[in-house]
Amino acid sequence: MFSAGTPLDPRALLAVAPMPPIDGGLWRLDGVALVLLVLVVGIAAAVVPFAHRSLRGDRHGTALTMALGAMLATTALLAVAGPLWMLGLAWSASTVATLVALGLGGGVRALLPGAVWLVAADVALWAAIVLMSLGAEGDAAALLFVIAAVLRCALPPAQSWLVGSLYAPTPVSAALHGGIVNGGGILVITQLPLIGESALASLALSLLAAVGLLVGVTASLVRTDVKGRLVMSTVAQMGFMLLCAALGLAAAALVHLVAHGLYKSSLFLASSDGIDRRAYDRRAPAVLALSRPSAAARALAGIALPVMTLAAVAVAVYPGGRGVPELLLLVVVGAAFAAAGARAARLAPSTALAAASTTLLAGGAAAYALAASLLSAVITPESAPEAQPAIVVVAVLALLLVVALGVVRRWFPGSRTGLALQAFGLGFGDPRAPRPAGRASTARAIPASDPLGSPLTTGASS
Repeated sequence: MFSAGTPLDPRALLAVAPMPPIDGGLWRLDGVALVLLVLVVGIAAAVVPFAHRSLRGDRHGTALTMALGAMLATTALLAVAGPLWMLGLAWSASTVATLVALGLGGGVRALLPGAVWLVAADVALWAAIVLMSLGAEGDAAALLFVIAAVLRCALPPAQSWLVGSLYAPTPVSAALHGGIVNGGGILVITQLPLIGESALASLALSLLAAVGLLVGVTASLVRTDVKGRLVMSTVAQMGFMLLCAALGLAAAALVHLVAHGLYKSSLFLASSDGIDRRAYDRRAPAVLALSRPSAAARALAGIALPVMTLAAVAVAVYPGGRGVPELLLLVVVGAAFAAAGARAARLAPSTALAAASTTLLAGGAAAYALAASLLSAVITPESAPEAQPAIVVVAVLALLLVVALGVVRRWFPGSRTGLALQAFGLGFGDPRAPRPAGRASTARAIPASDPLGSPLTTGASS
């Protein structure tokens, strides 16, 4: 198939070619839209039946389930919208459906922050659409697109609308984190050629994404309740995804958006099982104590296999560039797989399970590299503008600060810096609304020594 001396074409290896967009007037179907439709349909298939079962008997159960369906349907329409006015209608319709779901499920505490920030995002988007219709395709329109995306993704200062959703039932949280917040990512990815042409908008996107990443990581490290930690980790994940887009890594941003949507919605749907899992962990056999050399060998194997697999597949088949943004992404993803591999190998109760966990992670690393490579081959080249040096610097500094946060939280939690980070993170994770009296009194009644008086029971319930 490939003659000697002929360079290997990754697209030939993957047997794909850039997919020409199918323009149907009101809708546009291309590689990005197909991937996003798979995401939305997958989330809807899990969330809507769950909502129908869990909300049965609730006086707002039927209306809330219909609102969830409308949220996901309008998100799907957003993914395939053709003209800008259709994109705006889908965006605003998803806002209305989201506010209805928040109001029915969480009351005023959930509705008010969402109404403020989501409507502000709508105003920014429609202002950008008006400017585009008047032929003003410059920094102003690109900046307005960025503002709309950042607010929908719940990046600071708009994180309060997503934190306020903790008062809503679990299916609402799953739909929000798996679908609605992804609307900002959908907007950035589909409008990346326009945003990339504006140096100011691209730099603003990178700065706001970096702030969201840092705030989300800080708050998720210190939050003690399950759903609160999931909320702030979503803020961090959205920041990382938008930072990838600002670096011109459209395929990586899309892979991250899809993976986060599916993973986070499943975590919310399973969040009510946290107490059972904690009880099972207490009853489970203790991990066999290993000698220091054996533990080091396990950790090294858990790190090496996923990282080497990721690097090998990425180098072999990735059809994009080999610049600093790509190298930075490879380092970050490799570090994530290395940390997961070391932890899985260390906690495995036997050598066989440690080997199985490491092999499974290696398969995940290969799947990530293949997915990013496949989407890079399918997405049209103009969707990924080249990153500015200033954006690369912002990304490097943000990631170094994330590492520093992890070091402080892991090894110096009681230091002055560690306590300051804890106070800062808890402040950003606070819905800033009083809890209902019954819930507060229940939390106070749990003795501190009771193992069930854990973060799983004192956090926001579903």
